[in-house]
Amino acid sequence: MTAAVLVVLLFVAALSVAVAQERVVGRIPASTPAIKHWGGWILVVVGAWFVILGVFAAAFARLFPV
Repeated sequence: MTAAVLVVLLFVAALSVAVAQERVVGRIPASTPAIKHWGGWILVVVGAWFVILGVFAAAFARLFPV
């Protein structure tokens, strides 16, 4: 009886993962503009950080000696 319960639980788990995967894949095209928007802002922030590191390299070198 224990093996049958385990097989049923594994089947339910596999089915749940498949259903969740289909839902996620269905939502991805709808959220593409938001992902591009946030990705753009993250690139701007990272770029600004690199510019700040370049401009104030001496100050950062004093703060973080290597």
